[in-house]
Amino acid sequence: MVDALRTLGATVNMFAADTSFSETPSVIDGVRRRIRNLLAREPERHIERRLLRTMQDFEPELVLVILGNQISPRTMALMRKATRAPIVCWCQDQLTTMGRQYILGSGYDMVFVKDRYMQELFSRMIRSTSFRYLPEACNPRVHRPLPLSDADRDAYGCELMIAGNLYYYRQEILQQLSEFDLKVFGILPDWLIERIGARYQRRAIFGDDKARAACAARIALNTLHFAEVNSLNCRAFELAGCGAFQMISDTPVVAEHFGVDEEIVTFRTVEELIEKARHYLRHPEATARIARAGQQRAHRDHTYEHRLLELVAAVLPDRVLPGQVPPDPAP
Repeated sequence: MVDALRTLGATVNMFAADTSFSETPSVIDGVRRRIRNLLAREPERHIERRLLRTMQDFEPELVLVILGNQISPRTMALMRKATRAPIVCWCQDQLTTMGRQYILGSGYDMVFVKDRYMQELFSRMIRSTSFRYLPEACNPRVHRPLPLSDADRDAYGCELMIAGNLYYYRQEILQQLSEFDLKVFGILPDWLIERIGARYQRRAIFGDDKARAACAARIALNTLHFAEVNSLNCRAFELAGCGAFQMISDTPVVAEHFGVDEEIVTFRTVEELIEKARHYLRHPEATARIARAGQQRAHRDHTYEHRLLELVAAVLPDRVLPGQVPPDPAP
């Protein structure tokens, strides 16, 4: 996101709320953080002094808070004293991560959410803040097709792959795909009993490794979290941007952003997932065509530049960023 803003010519100061106690995080840092979070009533407020000092030094035109679960109403009141700039939030996660629901009670000038359900519900029921729909996106400088070496094909080649953290809902789905050559990349929580055996690759992948894994698999699987009521995760746009053939859990909003069966393939049940996976594994020419179309769509319409221009236009309608392409003149 910072990369996209700078590409658009904005001057950006990225404030990291969840910093470690040292520049090289250690086990001790993690223990200290857990103790602080257990003992403090509002542990997120430990960032206030540093945050306010950063705002006063930088003098922003716009303050953009990501997620929003670390800015309490009390912290917001202090932020309002530190700047006259609009303060907005882009909540890029699903309902179960809202924690204490600070985004609803902090009085943001505007809150952007990625779920149509959240936007419609909150707009009906809450009047202290304006809610807008703003889906996630891809970064075309990161999420793009990459050439594959023989070593890449050995490491990542498979029929189905998924890159995402494991939790029981996702694992229950993956357990039913035993007939396929499946590779699973992601973080395994210490509370989860792992039941997918050798298919779990025992590591998470990021950046170019994730792009290579997506391209090397014949099908890139995207099982949405059950709390994605009418939304898409960032992986939907990232996999498309990488040029992967993507099969994704069906939600109504998919068709707003991709042509179903033309740029992406959806499934509503495990039985449908298995049936469609069998079909497309037999038709590689169709998967290649859909993957190309999805990649073109993602880079054309679903980049962070697109999203941030929409956000800035909503909050600062008269502000034109230096890197912004001017609209075509009216006929």
